[in-house]
Amino acid sequence: MHAVLIGMGSNIEAEQNLLQAAAALRTAFGAVAFSSVYRSPAVGMDGDDFLNACCLLHTEQSQSAVRLCLKALEDVQGRDRTLGSWKPRTLDLDVLMYDEQVVDKELYRYAHACVPASELVDIGAAIIPAGQLTPVELCL
Repeated sequence: MHAVLIGMGSNIEAEQNLLQAAAALRTAFGAVAFSSVYRSPAVGMDGDDFLNACCLLHTEQSQSAVRLCLKALEDVQGRDRTLGSWKPRTLDLDVLMYDEQVVDKELYRYAHACVPASELVDIGAAIIPAGQLTPVELCL
């Protein structure tokens, strides 16, 4: 089984969309754990504040299969990709870590990102959701 840490975010009907995403993740992957939800300002775009959280799940799926599933869940919830990524969104689901390995070294750009100690970036309380679900040494 692979341990997968997923960052979740929404700033369009955020509460409703995160609740729907949580239900969909449970349906797709079974038992999952969720962090608390945190509010962060929309950075680099005009829009309402984001609600951010992290989800920890275990699956036999490959990293690419998990990503495809997450993109499909975003689409079901009305994710609009026509104008690029720096705009308000109904749902954003990103694989942050797969088997305790940081997946994308650029994830510090995202409010729900977990940044390793070697790349500490000031992202305020946004690092907290990931820290609730993973060992501290992986996130700080």
